[in-house]
Amino acid sequence: MISKLRCRNENKRKIRLLFNILLFFMLAWAVLCVPVARAQLAQQYFPSELPGYSADSTGSVSLREIVQNKHTGIPVGAYILKPTASQQFGYRTSILGVHHTSSASLVTSAGLGVNSNWSRHAIGASMSVTNQAYPSLSAANYTDWSAAVGGMLNLRRDTLSLGYSHSLRHLSATDLGNFGVGYPVPYTTDDVRMSYRKNWTRFALIPTASYDNFSFGQSQGALPAASRNMGALSHQLEMQALQGRFEISKGNALIAVLKGAEAQFTPRTGQLSSDYVSGGGFVGIDLRADPVLQYRLLAGGETRRFIRGGGNPVTTPTAEAQILWMPDKLNTLTFSGQRGLFDPTSPFSRNQVMSSAQIVWDRELRKDVFFHGGVSYARTDSRSSTAGTRSRQQNQIGFRAALDWQFTRDIKFTLNYSHTSSYTKHGVPAVLDNGFSHATFTNNSITFGVAFAR
Repeated sequence: MISKLRCRNENKRKIRLLFNILLFFMLAWAVLCVPVARAQLAQQYFPSELPGYSADSTGSVSLREIVQNKHTGIPVGAYILKPTASQQFGYRTSILGVHHTSSASLVTSAGLGVNSNWSRHAIGASMSVTNQAYPSLSAANYTDWSAAVGGMLNLRRDTLSLGYSHSLRHLSATDLGNFGVGYPVPYTTDDVRMSYRKNWTRFALIPTASYDNFSFGQSQGALPAASRNMGALSHQLEMQALQGRFEISKGNALIAVLKGAEAQFTPRTGQLSSDYVSGGGFVGIDLRADPVLQYRLLAGGETRRFIRGGGNPVTTPTAEAQILWMPDKLNTLTFSGQRGLFDPTSPFSRNQVMSSAQIVWDRELRKDVFFHGGVSYARTDSRSSTAGTRSRQQNQIGFRAALDWQFTRDIKFTLNYSHTSSYTKHGVPAVLDNGFSHATFTNNSITFGVAFAR
């Protein structure tokens, strides 16, 4: 009788232990797979499933939602490998933001991620590379790549995250706010960030610190005026943020964020560095419990003051809104908009305020066939820090339509068309042989691709 009781108790203990391990695994996996908050230059490329870059580990004002593809991966011991690869074929016009710069387009991408399959703590790494080739305009070809590693410690109710990312990217002439850019301009980023999440019953306090190093290079082109040295944009950025979250109910929260940053630009002979300090405060609501209508709203203000270089201070209201409407299981409408100060990506963006709004419609046409469509409007107001130089204003209107066919669990075919109309007030220095490039162009792109993800 005693032996039977012992056996029964032992079985109960094993079941309880298995349940706890499964619960901790589910929580850790949820932290790794939540969408990432995206903002500023480096934060646009953080791996979404890498520990140390979870959505709650940043006090950024930008809370852009990222749709994640759920793939099982390849189990290897206590880790899960997630390989990806894609090939796109298409045609694009106005590649350099001017007439007569059209070409066929070949985009080849590959990546590999690895995440731990532990019950409590987590660690992971990722690498990716993308090659963009234009057969009729080879000087516009470029290759981007990135690598990152991060980890998370589960300290009972609290979590500690640390991550590092390095990448090589290129500025494009057709991107909003990139005045004076013709052929692609290379730049590298190094980012280190650490955050600690202190949890109570309904309240969480999340301090975050990050360090970014941006190093901009020189574009290459066949024309004498095409080569642009953007080294004046190279700088270091240190940012600290404190985020508070109060859970009103399950899935709904009030949010408050305080943020401060300091930028130091690389000194250049005969020029004063436009070093600056900035700060901001925001409050908002995160209402995600309703299955039909969800809101994410954040509003506040930011200010930027230059401690060298004589730039005029900038103070502006900052806001971000995102509304998800899911009237049925087949349709989702997403309304989003934002306004705020952004980190320098052009000679004028030290005082650059960007605003954008977009509507995206996602529809499941049939099993494994999806339609994605959207319209967008974006504007940048760039106040020059040079006396007597007029401010630049750029407006872009965009349209996109795409079809995705999930052919198998791992293979997907895509067909995508996009259109962008851009108009800039006031001229910018010439980047080609056409006198002045006003950054006024119409860009069309159509691509067909096949993608693999496991």
